Amino acid sequence: MSRNVEVLDRAGAGISEDAVRGVVHKVMEVEQVDGTITVVFVDEAVMGELNERYRGIHGPTDVLSFPETGDATRWPTDELGEIVICPAVVQRYAIEDQTLPARQLAWTIIHGVLHLLGYDHETDRGEMRRREQALLTEIYRDPPVLMIDAGT
Repeated sequence: MSRNVEVLDRAGAGISEDAVRGVVHKVMEVEQVDGTITVVFVDEAVMGELNERYRGIHGPTDVLSFPETGDATRWPTDELGEIVICPAVVQRYAIEDQTLPARQLAWTIIHGVLHLLGYDHETDRGEMRRREQALLTEIYRDPPVLMIDAGT
């Protein structure tokens, strides 16, 4: 099996597809998982609609993960799922957290991938947060060029 990453920039954020793929591939490599992940960048209006529809929360968020839930015994697939990211919200969070937008975006991608792999920060005992930080440290040894241009 292989590791495939599809990147769709529907927000027009100008984010490097190669850098996004690099972050996702690194997480998959470290977690020893193969498959296909789709990363979609959307604007705040679309993210707000998705957040309302799937989580019942009004307004946009930074990232949503949609794991593949098909019955693999009936429909074999290597699809792990889809991650939807709103660059404008990621950029706001970076400003609030006083961190670089690229680092915030890398963390957001890592967060989304870990959710696809079954991690859940709402029910674990900090395992997902520790894993995110370890992966972020690993990735930033050779940092990807993740640029966000959310129109600001």
